Amino acid sequence: MKMPIWFKIIWIIPILINIAALIWFVVGSTGGFQRGHDIVASVTLIVFGVPSIIILLISLTHIQQGWAPFKGVKYLVSAMMMVALLFLSYYLVDSTPTQGWLYEDVDSDPLRLTSDKKYEYRIDLINPFQRNSREQLHLKNRSTGVEVDIPIVIRAERDIYSTGGSEGWAWGILKPTKVPDQYELSTLDENNNGRYGMDPRVFLIDVKAGTAQRLK
Repeated sequence: MKMPIWFKIIWIIPILINIAALIWFVVGSTGGFQRGHDIVASVTLIVFGVPSIIILLISLTHIQQGWAPFKGVKYLVSAMMMVALLFLSYYLVDSTPTQGWLYEDVDSDPLRLTSDKKYEYRIDLINPFQRNSREQLHLKNRSTGVEVDIPIVIRAERDIYSTGGSEGWAWGILKPTKVPDQYELSTLDENNNGRYGMDPRVFLIDVKAGTAQRLK
C-alpha cells in the first residue's frame, strides 16, 4: 500500500511552510539582497537551513514515490519529519531580521540646534553597510514645525563609521550663512578630517529649495 492521498496533502502543508520560511530568511538576512550574510546569519543557515533542505528533499522523495509499503512505523517517521519542518520553520522566521528591507535601518547622531535657534537638525544614515544605503540631513523648523529631509553624500569613500561617547558629538555641524535659509554643513573636525568616519565634506544647504551643494 502506497501513501494515501490525504496523508500526502497533510505532509505538503509543512513542506510549503518550510520553503516559505527558507525564502523569508534568505531575503531578510541579506536585507532584500542588498548585503551579504553576516556571521550570525551564516550560522543560523547552517544550523536550521541545511537540516531543513535535507528533510525537504527526503519528504518530497517519499511523497513522490509513495514510500510503499506505507504503514505502521512509517506514519510515525513521517509525522516526526513534519514536526521537524515546522520547528525549523519557526526558528528560521524568528531569526530573520526585518530592518534594512521591511523597515529601514536608521542610525542618527544626536539632535542639535543651529546657532540662530531656527532649526533642529541631525544626520541620518539609512541602511548603512548595504548597497542601497543613503544619507540625509533632517531639519525641523522650530517656529512652524515643518520637517524636511535633504539628501547628502558623506560615506561614499568609507565603509566604517563610529559614534561619540557623549551627548555633544555629531557627524556634521550646521552653521547659518549671511544668506537667509542657507546654511553650511561641515563634516570636518579640527584637523580637517571627517568626523567619526564620515567623508570630509562641506555642503551649502538651501533649506527652501531642499538641496545640498557640495563645496569641498
